[in-house]
This record gives sequence, C-alpha cells and structure tokens, in this order.
Amino acid sequence: MFDISKTAVEETANCDLNNADDAPLLNAESKQCSITVYGPGSVPFAAAEAKRQNRLLERLRRKGKTEQSAEEQRAEQAEFLASITVSFNGFDYPPAGDATGKDLFRALYMDRKIGFITDQVQKFVGDWGNFTGSSAKS
Repeated sequence: MFDISKTAVEETANCDLNNADDAPLLNAESKQCSITVYGPGSVPFAAAEAKRQNRLLERLRRKGKTEQSAEEQRAEQAEFLASITVSFNGFDYPPAGDATGKDLFRALYMDRKIGFITDQVQKFVGDWGNFTGSSAKS
C-alpha cells in the first residue's frame, strides 16, 4: 500500500530573491539573497491565515464591508508575510533601524520601493511545490 504521508511538505523553505529585472539578487559575497518562510503545511502559516481571516471578519462586523484601501491591503499583506517569515538570509534592511524579528520583516514588506521582493515572497508561499522535499531548503 502507498504511504500518502510520504508526500508531506516541509515546514519551511528558502525563497531565493531576484532584482526587479529578474536577475538573481546577489550580496557583496556574490551569494543569492533569500528569505526563509513557513509554508502552507505549517502551524505558523495556519495561525497567520487564521489571524488574517479573523481581521477580515472583524472588519465586516465593524464596518459592514470587506473592502480595503490600497494601504490597508498592503499593511495586511505585510503583516501576514511578517508572521510567516523565519529569517532574511544574506542581507540587512537598514531603513528598519534597530527593528528585529517581525517588526523588521514587516518594515521590508511595507517598503514600496522594493515591493518586487514582497511580490516574490507572496507568490512563493502560494505554491505548495516550493515546500516539497525536493525543492525545500529548510
């Protein structure tokens, strides 16, 4: 009999980053920068999704609508991605000052000038295949 549990995905994976022109984003040591994130099969991802859904429901109860401004949408996305980010690898984000952890991650994801990074991470976590044993780099 086939053991379906062998198809389970990894908890985390590294999202290798590219520049806005789609070339690999390399640091001073010529290593590709990446962001380690929790995947859709992980408890932290599920918790972040639940919080996002609860905020949506709360907004619906309070305002009677689900519409958000562009800035609210950006903040919601940044909050979600910050909640599932484990680490930045091979780079710093000085505009965040002394911020660490989730505050650091949120600051980067809110930065419109490097929004291509936010877009890459959002797309990456939406693909379960990125968290398979053959492609995950946990």
